[in-house]
Amino acid sequence: MKKNYFITALILLINIYTYGQNGYIYVHKKAISELASQNFTFTLSQGVLPLRTFALNDQPDALNAFDLGNSQGTGQGQLWAVTNDASASGTTHNVTGSIYTRLSNTAQWIATNVTDARSVDGIALNSAIYSDSTGAVYIYIAGISTKIWTPGSNGNVQIVDVASGGLGGVIAVTGNNGKIYKYTGNGTNDSWLVYSSSTIIGASRLDINPTTQEIDFIQNNDFKIYKLPSANSATNPTTIDGPTNTTLVGISLRDIAVSNDGTIYSNYTNNISSSNVFEYTTSWADNPRSRSLSGLTAGLGNQVWGINKVNPDLIKHSIFTRVSSGLWLDDERVRTITANGNSIMIPVLPGTYTLQETGNNGWNNSEISIYDPTSNSFSNLATSTSTINVAADEVVNVVYSNAVTNPIVSPAICGTNYLINFGNGSSAYGAALNGFTSYHYAAKGVLGDGYYSLVKNSAEWFGNGNLTLQNHTPNDPNGYFAMFNASYNTDDFFRQTVTGLSVGTVYEFAFWVADLSPATGIRPNVTMGIVDPTTGILINSITTGDITSTVWKQYKFNFTATSTTGEIFLKNNSIGGSGNDLAIDDVTFSPAPLQLDDNTTSTTSLCSNKSVPDQYTFSNTKAGGTWSVDRSDLLTINSATGVASTIFGKIGTAIITYSYTSPSGCLSTKSTTVNVGSCACYADASTASEVGKTKHGITLLQRAGADNGNWPMIRKSAQTVLESNNKGFVITRMTSDPAQTAAANYISNITNPQDGMMVYDTFAKCLKLYDGTTWSCFNTPSCP
Repeated sequence: MKKNYFITALILLINIYTYGQNGYIYVHKKAISELASQNFTFTLSQGVLPLRTFALNDQPDALNAFDLGNSQGTGQGQLWAVTNDASASGTTHNVTGSIYTRLSNTAQWIATNVTDARSVDGIALNSAIYSDSTGAVYIYIAGISTKIWTPGSNGNVQIVDVASGGLGGVIAVTGNNGKIYKYTGNGTNDSWLVYSSSTIIGASRLDINPTTQEIDFIQNNDFKIYKLPSANSATNPTTIDGPTNTTLVGISLRDIAVSNDGTIYSNYTNNISSSNVFEYTTSWADNPRSRSLSGLTAGLGNQVWGINKVNPDLIKHSIFTRVSSGLWLDDERVRTITANGNSIMIPVLPGTYTLQETGNNGWNNSEISIYDPTSNSFSNLATSTSTINVAADEVVNVVYSNAVTNPIVSPAICGTNYLINFGNGSSAYGAALNGFTSYHYAAKGVLGDGYYSLVKNSAEWFGNGNLTLQNHTPNDPNGYFAMFNASYNTDDFFRQTVTGLSVGTVYEFAFWVADLSPATGIRPNVTMGIVDPTTGILINSITTGDITSTVWKQYKFNFTATSTTGEIFLKNNSIGGSGNDLAIDDVTFSPAPLQLDDNTTSTTSLCSNKSVPDQYTFSNTKAGGTWSVDRSDLLTINSATGVASTIFGKIGTAIITYSYTSPSGCLSTKSTTVNVGSCACYADASTASEVGKTKHGITLLQRAGADNGNWPMIRKSAQTVLESNNKGFVITRMTSDPAQTAAANYISNITNPQDGMMVYDTFAKCLKLYDGTTWSCFNTPSCP
């Protein structure tokens, strides 16, 4: 009966199997936070015609995945996963588990009746090949498993890995003897052909190029990729040398996958000891965002999936999805509780489509990211829509991120106002946050990539990398802070909606951060910013640069509110993996003091030796403040107008301060230092012996020289001396009489006067001095 059912199902699949599906829209949901995630509803339309409505949910429940497969043809995009939630092993192809599958065009993971599987690959719609714990191989079709390899009938060879090239294509396996076998049966017999080349001596992992049906495989302790034409079992494989400057990864990570466009994906350790997935088209390229991914499978275009099993005792084995930019999304989870998963791969014909998310109360659509190989799709965050152009053999990935609104009302006054200090308690670990972060929660003191925890200290962290770090919040010995092991993605460490902002008011956003793993290669690097949640427009942001401090350090910036609501965020910039581990505490947000312009005045030296005190007016572009001086014994200042007056004869330094208080109570100040003292004037010359001697003189008294009183040297501190007892000294005589403007001796005829120039004004009857700006009468005992 089982054989007949297999043949009937196989004929049915052959009849419906076509290559008509030309492209896919791959939609992903990211909820901030996962614990609060709801069903988010989407509608996909072409023009005015709605094609389908579906829901996605980002709840964190999941099973550990160990191996992956992808169907071809009409099953393209159907994922298969070997899962075992009782195991935390980091290996591939040797953990026994159950098979789950997620069909294309659906967001649900479905348990099959297979509970003893180790390796799996998809064939076509609802069909797959898998091996079990005994090394036997089965074909699975719509709930029926048929054994096609029995170790006892095949030299006791146990099968390690399985691969399929799609319905009507090649099925091949590798045995624990290092050989490769091709299936030649029809579902009713156990018929296999061994590839007899003597160079196939340690084959361990394999995949089949879905387009050419070529078998690509790797061997133990070998850097090379081997390629076999499936039609000739006696042909020696051709080889591709492994990437330069690499070493082999451990057998638990080694894997290979081939996408429909022929790109080969395999694992190597690069020259900085990071075990990554390398990609080969005509040469090798390292993908640093794929650290420690294994269980690889590939499909349409260059769509690839892998499993993150690094630090296996610390994290769930989530499924990573490669997108066209080379980024790997930490996204897929094999769900067992929530009906809707967080991703759906929708087959579509080439064309232009509109995807719209229906708003959920209490959630903001915080970001839409589109990864389009041809870069001709775009989104509108304000309307929660994406316009997606899909070509033949193309997968366009679209990620919708939503944040719990969970609003905090902005404080109206200045001060240290905590948005979040992560609370306190008697337990070693704080509870998961409702909102705030896109990271997965774990109540642990040491975490895997993409996870966070709330702790009181960092004593458990990897290698005790930062033993001294304690909660930062002052006077809170039981307080928690957040530890993050950064994801491979540029995810949000923190996101929060703030309401009650006053448009035009300046606010300060700040947080404290420390590097948890200073000895590792990758430094934390964070962008902090604020967006308008209704439009998605970025209001302001700054980047910390590489964070190297292992003690708490604050970063902050100011911005001017443009709406009454804002969404502030801290986003990861560095790749995950070896490093990029950080602690965050005391995220604060409050009105900030206004940054005042410099006080303006024409001078910073004020004169106090005039008989009539001079007045100087200070000013600032921000009106409404008050003026003050710290030395009222040197000068006085009008608090409202900024007019300062010196006090005669006083000398010293004074600080003029302008103070402005905003409507929110924030005090801003700007100070200017001025020197108060005697300005340049014309008092009696000093005759002290230590003062310099005058070296030039004109005398009518016939007494120059040492024999006549040592004249003019006896006159001190002068440039020249004039002496007579019956003659006067006459300087240039000019007039400022406005009636004599045409006269040759009119004072304004001096077209280029110099500072300190003197004339006698015959109209004003005074000696005038030019101070660089105006002519002034010298008519006081000291200064003009």
